[in-house]
Amino acid sequence: MKHRLKWVCLLTIFFISVKAGQSQTEWKLGNRQVPGPLPPDMHASMPLLDTKIDVVFGEVDGVKLKLDFAKPSLCRNQKVPLVVFVHGGGWHAGDKSGGLQRNDSKMFFQLGFAVASINYRLSPQYHFPAHIHDCKLAIRFLRKNADYFGFDPDRIGIWGSSAGGHLVSLMGTADDDDGLEGQGLEGISSRVQAVVDHFGPTDLTAFSTQVIGAGLETIKNFLGCYPYDCPDVAAKASPATYVTSDDPPLIIIHGDKDNVVPYSQAEIFAEKLRKVLNACALIKVKNAGHGFMPTPIGATISPSQEYINFLTVSHLARYLEPALYGDLNMDGKKNSTDTLELMTHIGMIGVGPNATPASDNWNPLADLLADGKIDFQDWLCFINAFSQ
Repeated sequence: MKHRLKWVCLLTIFFISVKAGQSQTEWKLGNRQVPGPLPPDMHASMPLLDTKIDVVFGEVDGVKLKLDFAKPSLCRNQKVPLVVFVHGGGWHAGDKSGGLQRNDSKMFFQLGFAVASINYRLSPQYHFPAHIHDCKLAIRFLRKNADYFGFDPDRIGIWGSSAGGHLVSLMGTADDDDGLEGQGLEGISSRVQAVVDHFGPTDLTAFSTQVIGAGLETIKNFLGCYPYDCPDVAAKASPATYVTSDDPPLIIIHGDKDNVVPYSQAEIFAEKLRKVLNACALIKVKNAGHGFMPTPIGATISPSQEYINFLTVSHLARYLEPALYGDLNMDGKKNSTDTLELMTHIGMIGVGPNATPASDNWNPLADLLADGKIDFQDWLCFINAFSQ
């Protein structure tokens, strides 16, 4: 088997090296021009954008629900993928502003994606399920108006941090018949194609036993009751409750020194996803507290913040942009560099038994078969990508 794999690797490198074309004079993904640079670079400049601020996507009890939207000006006449960011803040704070200026948002723009950042009603004035109702309504609104905004309604990904990580995980796992859709634009799906969770709570029944003081009050303000007084509500508000085999691919990125949302929350979620064969990955960020802050101060986190951005962008892009299939570094080309990248990842798994995390250098783009592991089957998919 080892000799067979060696010859396949060598032949693939030769084949792709010959096939590689001349250097690009413009950045392209497939047949469409994108702002670049490629690979996307968090340190590069922000592309020129067409931006819509404070778009009202609904109104509840006189409260206008708003989102911000931007699309690269260069892609004005293209129907592009859309990614949606959901902010954190303990369900009681935070705002959509700033979502379009994030480094990972910039990288999405460089790839020619549209980005939206949404608001939702906050606690303690509003309790669960108001927050998830608003998030799902935002997706339905965007999908209904996809032609107006200029994106493909069948290519929507979401990501969020902390409480936002909880909400995007809940959006990914709770189906139309789970009672969390809310009102407005009925008949339009809120389903998304991929999810990235940054350090979000995923099982509030367990989470409530791991926090005290202000943390417990935060959960109480969100649920409208202490979780030990209403375990049924806590379970209903937990993404882990709804995990099924048809959930979109998820990647969970969580710091091992997080004292706000314990790392064990990521393990609970990842293990449930693994058992239903979701194409998931769990990234354990070493020496990282909440928000991936180095812990203790001055420590080095691993993977780095730059690679965390790569993981976030590449996971969503893997399922939203077909032109990136087989392009393992998102440089707009398929060549020997991608072959060598795939070689280094053979044998990796996204989540092992008992929520064993993936390697720090997990690459979502190398999981071509989309089964949460990188093996010989991915080689066959990789070779087939160049014979089309």
